[in-house]
Parts: sequence; C-alpha cells; structure tokens
Amino acid sequence: MKSRQYVILLTACVNPSGMAFTALTDSDERLRQYRDALDFYLQQSTLPVVFCENTGYDFSVHYRPYVEQGRLECLTFDGNRFDKTKGKGYGEALNMEYALSHSRFLAEATMLVKVTGRLKVLNIEELVEGNRRVKGAIQALYPHHGMMDSRVVIAPIRFFRQEFLPKKNEINDSQGFYFEHLLLQTVTDSMHCLYLPFLYVPQIVGVSGTSGQTYAPAQTQRTPAAFMNDMLGNALRFDGLRPCRHFTRYQRMRIFLQRIICKLRASRYISR
Repeated sequence: MKSRQYVILLTACVNPSGMAFTALTDSDERLRQYRDALDFYLQQSTLPVVFCENTGYDFSVHYRPYVEQGRLECLTFDGNRFDKTKGKGYGEALNMEYALSHSRFLAEATMLVKVTGRLKVLNIEELVEGNRRVKGAIQALYPHHGMMDSRVVIAPIRFFRQEFLPKKNEINDSQGFYFEHLLLQTVTDSMHCLYLPFLYVPQIVGVSGTSGQTYAPAQTQRTPAAFMNDMLGNALRFDGLRPCRHFTRYQRMRIFLQRIICKLRASRYISR
C-alpha cells in the first residue's frame, strides 16, 4: 500500500450563504478558485489530497481519474447550517472534523497538511520536506497579535483530533475569537506536540475569503543575507510563545542548524 504519512486536506465551502465576515460570496467565483487550487495540488505535487466541501457540491465528478488512481478523495456533506454569526472559522473546524471522521486517506495518515481550499502554496512539497527534518512538529507561520496563521498548517493528525477540534465551540467570529486564536491557544497549551515555525517561507497565491485581499508569493529574487534572515528569524524567540515549557539549549541549537541547512539547500531560490 502506498504510504500516506502526509496528506493534504483542502477545506471548501462553495456557497457561504450569508456567512458573517465573508467578503468573497460569489459561488461561481469560489468554485473556479477551488478547482484551480485543486488542479495545482494534483498536478504540481505528489501528495495524496482530501478535498472536503460542506455545501453538498460533489467535486469527484470532475476528477474521476485522480480518484480512481488513489491520489484524490472527495468528501461533501451538508455542514453549513450552523448559526452564521459564529463565522467561517467555526465552519472550517466542522469541515475538518467531518474529514477526520470520514476520510479513508486520513485514517491511514499520521500528518495533516491543512490548507485553505482556494489557496495555492507553491512550495508545498518543500514545506513537507522541511517538516520531515524536524520529525513531525507542528509548523505554521510565526504567530502575531495573539493568532496563528491558519492558511497552511502542518501538524500531527492527533493534534487536531485530540486537542484542537474538541474545543471548536469556542470559535465565534462575532465575539472576536477566531479559528486562528484557538489554533494558537491550542498549540501553546499542547504538551504532546512541539511547535516550530516553517523552515521555508510559504509561497501562497490566492484571494482571502474574509477580506478579499490578494496573496502573492514572497519575493524569490533575494540576496543570501535576506534569505538567511528569513530562515533564522524567530529562532531565539520560542520561550515567549510557550512560557510553561522552555526550550533547552540543545533544542535551540538544533533549530538554528536546521535553518542553516535549509538556507544552504535553497540556492535555487537565491539564484533565480
């Protein structure tokens, strides 16, 4: 059986139907963006993909060859009937919960690569390879303003299943407590999983459903000094994130060395 240690989970909502704090509501445009992103992951990566949609739209009819090859699993369910004032973050948590309960791929996997379904992470394979080198730690962009960026997160499945999702009812956009707040809180409180910022800078392309902001990939024509700064940034700031669990000197050195290795192996970005 083909190994599915790492599986990409794309969460989707084609018809937000009055969802609070959602700028992009046109179903046709959302559908186009979802298909564009799904095409990218199927054609430009080798990782298995689970696509989970919560308004009853069946994507499998468009992707039967990938489904039959075992590259893609499409799930859909009626999961958008909750109180819309709780916001799309709560809906995304329900979407993840459904996928973890019903996906055959995820039942066989140990690591979840959670990506917002309309976004393309151009260097997704590189982020996963970096995660392998830190032996399955939780990885996301470094937190700011009490929130952790949830556009792309790599973490053990048990973290989401046993620690994050049981607290999903705390998410309420109308009360100012977002998916990203709960993600940071759960990472901070976790005593089972180690958090490290990504070893590479995620190259994200797409449009924010919340604000309508267009994301563009970070500049790749970088000087070696600038790239080193990206890779080593925040390496000595972890104690502030998790005051109850300090990093040892050995762990700090390991992080530092891993980022130097990433810099040395990233010449294809620097030389472009």
